[in-house]
Amino acid sequence: MRQRQPGVWEVRLEAGRDPLTGRRLQISRSVRGSKREAQKVLNELAVQADRGSHSGTSLTFQQLCEKWLELVGDDLSPTTLRTYRNLLSKRIYPAIGDLPAKKVGPADLDRLYKGLTQRVGLAPKSVRQIHAIIRRAFRQGELWGWVNDNPATKATPPRLRKSDVSPPDVEQVKGLISLARERDLEFSNFLHIAATTGARRGEICALRWSNLDPALGTLSIERNIVEVSGGLVEKDTKTHQKRRIAIDSETVAVFEDQRSFVTKRAKLIAAVVGESDFIFSNEPDGSRPWTPGSVTKKFNALRKGLGAESVRLHDLRHFSATHLVAAGVPIRTVSGRLGHANAATTLSVYSHFVEASDQTRHA
Repeated sequence: MRQRQPGVWEVRLEAGRDPLTGRRLQISRSVRGSKREAQKVLNELAVQADRGSHSGTSLTFQQLCEKWLELVGDDLSPTTLRTYRNLLSKRIYPAIGDLPAKKVGPADLDRLYKGLTQRVGLAPKSVRQIHAIIRRAFRQGELWGWVNDNPATKATPPRLRKSDVSPPDVEQVKGLISLARERDLEFSNFLHIAATTGARRGEICALRWSNLDPALGTLSIERNIVEVSGGLVEKDTKTHQKRRIAIDSETVAVFEDQRSFVTKRAKLIAAVVGESDFIFSNEPDGSRPWTPGSVTKKFNALRKGLGAESVRLHDLRHFSATHLVAAGVPIRTVSGRLGHANAATTLSVYSHFVEASDQTRHA
């Protein structure tokens, strides 16, 4: 604090360093009045600096997000990271990316969400995903001391209206598998396994022969195939949990049918089907799995031939789950079979089927 001229004081305070450049930050004020009044302003600035109110003044929200992604990128699946970057670049940065992170407020976020919903036409689920990304980035900024608080916790994203799952019926599933069998035996086998196990498409693509125990009638689901730019990545399952599920004799027979098919194909190049080979592969030696994207493409072409355009490949997972619930299988068992993080997730998705099943059993 120094006197610049009679009755005018310059107050200057160190306020840490810029989180990006590392340069020292200073706060300065000009105070007209007595030395005591200037000291009072200096004390107030010191309190604000201790609270972090003046830290990171040059940090934009985009810079905060990029630093956050550098930290968490390795813990995210390639698909999730790609989704985050896409939403940030296309939906978030154009609106608030250039704003100083510490100046973004709940009102800014509410305007963003309203615009994405009303003008862009995004579904509430997509806007809430954007909200979750923003909330996580600001949360990390809080932990680093780069922002004072998390405005996303005070924002109001659109409410998510729960829509009931509508899986295909038995005849539709049989029709899809039957039509696939006429066109592509392997894909027919894939669909049967999807419908009876409830496994995700990437999990089925990742299956190897070592995961199957036909004698015990069990299947181990341990890995997941993910497509990234430049190729494929074999990762843990979505919830990072391995699971062993029981399969019925008909599904065991489908696996044996698939083994017979790939064995004949392998013989064409004098190869032998090994336990580490992928069950579904375009390579005679089973060295490379089917890609999730190619499976969806095949399914979309197949459903058109059956006039079932409303049925999605993922609906076979719902088909499996709802039939288990209808059969009275405990929801915790269904959850474990599907590979959900917990039974609450399963119950929230299939609650109306559980209620219907209870009414049927007590009728």
